[in-house]
Amino acid sequence: MVFSLLDETLRLIEFDHVLEKISLHCFSTYGKNAFKILSPAEKPYERLERGKEFFELLLYEGEPPTSGIHDLSIEIERASSGSILSGQDLRKISSTLKSLCRIKEFIEAVKEKYPEVWKIAENLYCERGLVNEIEKAIDENGNVKDNASPALKGIRRELTSLTKTLRTKLDNLISQYQENLTSSNLVTREGRYVLPLLAARKNLYEGIIHGASASGATVYFEPKELVSLNDRLKILYSMEEEEIHRILRNLTQKFFLSLERLKKNIAAISELDVLYAAAIYAKKNRAIFIFPNTEFEFDLINLRHPLIPSDKVVPIDFQLPPDKSAVIITGPNTGGKTVALKNIGLAVALTMCGLPVQAANGSKIPYFDKLFADIGDEQSIEQSLSTFSSHMSRIVKILENADRNTLVLLDELGAGTDPVEGAGLSMAIIDKLLEKKCKSVITTHLSPLKMYAMEKEKVLNASVEFDVESLKPTYHLIIGVPGSSNAIQISRKLGLSQEVVKKAQSYLTSETVDFEKLISKLHRERSTVEKLKRELLNEKQNLKELKKTYEKKLELLKKKRYAEVSEELKELEEKVTRLMSEIENAINLSRSSREKDKVEAVKKLQKVRKEMDAGKLISREKTFKKFKTGETVKIIETGLTGEIIDIDENRAIVKSGRLTLDLPLEKLEHADTPTNLTDISSDSYTPSGSRGFTAKEIDIRGMVTEDVPFVLDKFINELLNEELRTGYIIHGKGTGKLAEAVWRYLRKSKKIKTFRVGTPSEGGHGVTVIEV
Repeated sequence: MVFSLLDETLRLIEFDHVLEKISLHCFSTYGKNAFKILSPAEKPYERLERGKEFFELLLYEGEPPTSGIHDLSIEIERASSGSILSGQDLRKISSTLKSLCRIKEFIEAVKEKYPEVWKIAENLYCERGLVNEIEKAIDENGNVKDNASPALKGIRRELTSLTKTLRTKLDNLISQYQENLTSSNLVTREGRYVLPLLAARKNLYEGIIHGASASGATVYFEPKELVSLNDRLKILYSMEEEEIHRILRNLTQKFFLSLERLKKNIAAISELDVLYAAAIYAKKNRAIFIFPNTEFEFDLINLRHPLIPSDKVVPIDFQLPPDKSAVIITGPNTGGKTVALKNIGLAVALTMCGLPVQAANGSKIPYFDKLFADIGDEQSIEQSLSTFSSHMSRIVKILENADRNTLVLLDELGAGTDPVEGAGLSMAIIDKLLEKKCKSVITTHLSPLKMYAMEKEKVLNASVEFDVESLKPTYHLIIGVPGSSNAIQISRKLGLSQEVVKKAQSYLTSETVDFEKLISKLHRERSTVEKLKRELLNEKQNLKELKKTYEKKLELLKKKRYAEVSEELKELEEKVTRLMSEIENAINLSRSSREKDKVEAVKKLQKVRKEMDAGKLISREKTFKKFKTGETVKIIETGLTGEIIDIDENRAIVKSGRLTLDLPLEKLEHADTPTNLTDISSDSYTPSGSRGFTAKEIDIRGMVTEDVPFVLDKFINELLNEELRTGYIIHGKGTGKLAEAVWRYLRKSKKIKTFRVGTPSEGGHGVTVIEV
């Protein structure tokens, strides 16, 4: 009963269509066939671990060599029944076996990194001996080669020689018989070479007639000179056929003896193909592998329906906290309630089968071993059941089999009967589900269930958003707010007269009106919050752009400062060279015996001394500028500004943004325009001696280990795009699990040159430094 209920549920949520979509990525018929019989596993963790591992293999090692695999089911059946396989059949077999071997070797080379995948691949048997024998005997087109056996080689050598002799003989006979032939082309009948002779001339020559043309004007004549040669040719053809038959029979027998190993190969390659297809699907659709938790955390982020095209799908967020057991989704018909219900069911079914879900990182699904659903307006003709009875029969079975590890999906609960009775029955059914402690997602348009959800501690309200102005659903799922049918508002928009609308409103009870007003108020408040959220996200994006702008400005300031220093050094070097030359001239003049030269030497030395003193004065002015506490100064090396919070005669303590720096006074100058670190992206700049200008950092503290590959892959791509060489990954010390996840990723990544633990000044064991 449980299995039939599950099978029916999978059909109702269209799980078979999703499997078919994933199976399109298979590289073999075996994988596609495996998807047709794939069902939820009792413990899906092993499947998920292998799927995630294969996804990483695909990401870091590339795709395995999967071409050349054929469906051998017909060949296996024929060999098992005693039939002899053709050369083409045997080439298909060798091609498949070689491909399996290549896949095994590919995975074996990285088996230390992907042990779960290797557990499957190591079961592949290469059958190199059989492959070599087939390829030695059969060419690529399926023809038996001359050297397949010594006997065949000898037969074909004699055939070649005999055919050559026959051709020579025929050419001579054609010349002889030319006047009496209807054609000079070579003709064969029943494997024998003959001449197309005019029927009226057949009595002129000795030989054998092998039939005539349709008109009777030509007879096919075998001259007596060709009889013995044709006899031998026929014998050789027969011998060739027998030897080919023997060779094919022998190879077929060897293939038959390997069938048990081949069946194991097919089982292994089927499993690998399922993993391959799932990994390709995950890569193309940004899907993730979700490992079920036993804490009953149910949180689906940006969940996308796998059967809706990516350009049309509207992602939904769904949360059912551990302390809650049921969600009741309300809202207008055709508003997307059923689509949302199926979407949630598909996410759970995929996880139960070890397959990826189109959702964002951080999504969580509890461990479920049963999934039951009642969806759709189906009527059982065979059992003569009404729509209501059909639904109720299935719900009865669900209530009998549900437990704490069950997810129940009920669509339009209470429909198909009197609304008052339907509401009462629905609440009683939900009470029973709560008693069973299972998790439930229920859709309905019955208003009493909205109030029921508000009053029940274990039940949450939810709704699908509907735009009353455009009369179209937005398909967004809103948790915590009940939905409204909007029937009267929609009717007014569609042109129903104001008189009828007012009359309809007058029939509503005050409690109903007040309740609908409360729901409308909640939706307005939620819209305000959503608008504020969007504005904050936009502001955040603007701040990111602003930070990038300041990063560029900082780099320009740095380059400009370097250029200025280089120019100053050049001028100083030229000046020193000139002064040294003048000093040398003065020394030479002082050695002169002429009094005039000595006087000139003294003047030159005095001039040099004045220039040197002037330089010292300038240097002193630059070095010993007068600074005071509270003053804004510029750091010469970086161009950044900060405030002096303490100073002595040689050094100053400068506060720049979040950093406090101890700097010598000669590295400071008076600032005009403040540019401190609060204006610069904190992940792009760190002080001298720490990160430098060619670095970038990311803080992943608090992140779950499953998210590490995706986050670091994006971070490394940013480094490469921004032409930065060094990156700092801040993971903290903690238990060390996050650091292990980082290092495991870095060891596999081909984009990383080296990585190391940070120095004490960089953050020690809480930081990993990478070079890309």
